[in-house]
Amino acid sequence: MTYQQYYNKLIKEITDGQKHITDQNKQLKGDKGYFNKEDMYAYMHLRTELNALLAKSEKVAKLITAGDVNANDEIDASVLPDV
Repeated sequence: MTYQQYYNKLIKEITDGQKHITDQNKQLKGDKGYFNKEDMYAYMHLRTELNALLAKSEKVAKLITAGDVNANDEIDASVLPDV
């Protein structure tokens, strides 16, 4: 997988994650209109996962735009160990 393919994959996962969070927000609040303790933990877990994806995509974008890697290069595990 190239850096560009990985970046595109992350962007798709971010988009899907944002939609999922919006849906879960509505579902968790439900008729009561607020989060109870368990709902808040579930929501915060989803936000944490989304933030991790955002951080990964930012790292890849910085590598590409800084010229540290070529967008069409295969991913190097020493550069992106979390792939």
